[in-house]
Amino acid sequence: MPKLGCKPPAYRLHKATGRARVRYRGKDHYFPGEFGSPESRQAYARFVAGLAAADDPSVVLPEASAPTLTISELVLRYSAHAESYYRKNGEPTGEHEVIKYALKPLEELFGLTLAAQFGPKKLDLVRKEMARRGGSRRYINSAANRIRRMFRWAVAQEYLAGTIVANLAALPPLQKGRTEAREKPAVSAVPDAVIEAAAARLSPRFAAMVRLMRLTGMRPGEAFAMRVEDVDRTDPECWAYRPASHKTEHKDRDRVVFIGPRARTILAPFLIAAGSGVVFPSKLHSMRRSIARACEKAGVPSFAPNQLRHSFATEVRSRLGLEAAQVALGHSAADVTQIYAERDMVKARSAALQVG
Repeated sequence: MPKLGCKPPAYRLHKATGRARVRYRGKDHYFPGEFGSPESRQAYARFVAGLAAADDPSVVLPEASAPTLTISELVLRYSAHAESYYRKNGEPTGEHEVIKYALKPLEELFGLTLAAQFGPKKLDLVRKEMARRGGSRRYINSAANRIRRMFRWAVAQEYLAGTIVANLAALPPLQKGRTEAREKPAVSAVPDAVIEAAAARLSPRFAAMVRLMRLTGMRPGEAFAMRVEDVDRTDPECWAYRPASHKTEHKDRDRVVFIGPRARTILAPFLIAAGSGVVFPSKLHSMRRSIARACEKAGVPSFAPNQLRHSFATEVRSRLGLEAAQVALGHSAADVTQIYAERDMVKARSAALQVG
C-alpha cells in the first residue's frame, strides 16, 4: 500500500451500525460489511490508498470494480481527480470546491450504496434533500449535473457500466413552478444612478474598475487580470483587451473586450501609472467589501461586481439587439465560421463605441 505523509485515520467500530468508520478531516466515512470482515477491511484499504493518491498524483489507485465500489469510494476518487483537473495556470479554479458541496448530500444519503445501484430515483431523493436544506431550483439542477458528471467520469475510467449514465440522464431537471425548491431571484442589472452613488464613495482604483466593467461588460476576473501588454491601443477609436487567461479558454474560444471612448478615458491613467504588468493590483473580495460599504454609506441597494455585466448587456441589447450583446459579452459559439467571427468582432466593436 502506498505510504501516507502522516498516520492514516484509525479503523474503528461504529456500535450503532456494527460497521467500521474512520474520521478524516472532520468527516466520518463508513464502510460496507460488518466490522472486521474482509469486505470492510478491503474498503478501508482502498480508502487509505485513495488518501495517499490524493497527496501524490503519481500513485496508482488499486483497481475499482462495479461489484464493490461504493458511492463514498467513488466520491473520494472523483474528488481527487477534480482537484488536479480543474486548474488554470497551475492554480485551482474553485470548481473542485463546488463539486465537493454538490456531492455532500449524495454521500450522506447513499455513501454505503454500491455505485452501480445508483439510479434516477435515488438521484431524485438527493435533489429533494437539497431542496429541504434550502437549495434553490437552479442550484439543485447544477448540483445534479455535477453528480451526473461524476458518473460519466466513472464510466470513462471503466469503474461502471455505461448504462448508468443514460439512466441518470432520464431524470429531467426541476421545472419552475413544479417543485418545492425555492426560486432564486435572477441576477439583475444595476441602475446607473446606484453605480455612480457607490463609485463616488469608492477608492479611485475600485471606482475606475466599477465604471470600466459597466462600460465594457468585462468579467471581474478579467478586470483584475488585466495587464498593460494585453491592451492593444493601435486603434485610436477603440482599444482591444485580450485577456491572457479567461473563463472559456479551455474551449478554445477567443475573448476580446473592446474599450470605447468613455472607458478609454477611465483606463488610460492607470495604464500609464502601471507602465507594465498588472493594471489593477487588488483582490475581488476586497472590491466586494468596498462596494457593500459604499452602498451602505450612499443609502442605495448593494450590488455584486458581476451584476455590472448585466447592466452593460441590457444597454447593448436595447440599442443593438440580442446578438450584439452576446458577442460583446463573449458568449459567441465556438464553432462559428471565420466570416461570422469577423462579423461578430464588428458588432462587438460597434457596441463599445456606442456604449463604452
